Amino acid sequence: MRIFLAAIVILIISYFIRTDLQEGTIPKAAFYSAEAGGSCQETAQPDVIPVTLVEGDTVRSLFALYPDDMDLLTRLSEFYKLNPHLKNQQPAAGSTVFLPLSPDSGESCG
Repeated sequence: MRIFLAAIVILIISYFIRTDLQEGTIPKAAFYSAEAGGSCQETAQPDVIPVTLVEGDTVRSLFALYPDDMDLLTRLSEFYKLNPHLKNQQPAAGSTVFLPLSPDSGESCG
């Protein structure tokens, strides 16, 4: 019985050590000082494209004309952040609205 309990304790300890080594208990950001790395902060602001509306355009038709990888709810949220005047009304023909696009992932702080 002692051997069985010792084996279980060893397995539990080895599991915790393995998890600690893989995920870590100290965040990696704590090892970098603010002076050495500089103040590089990435922003996740989406890119935008201006679009002039024609008669019969809706928000969903604009999203269909200019597809993107962003999911619909996130894109609608970003659209209404960029165009707050359209929350309670339909877009008028001839007006210019801004459509959000996914941010480029090529830029990095390295």
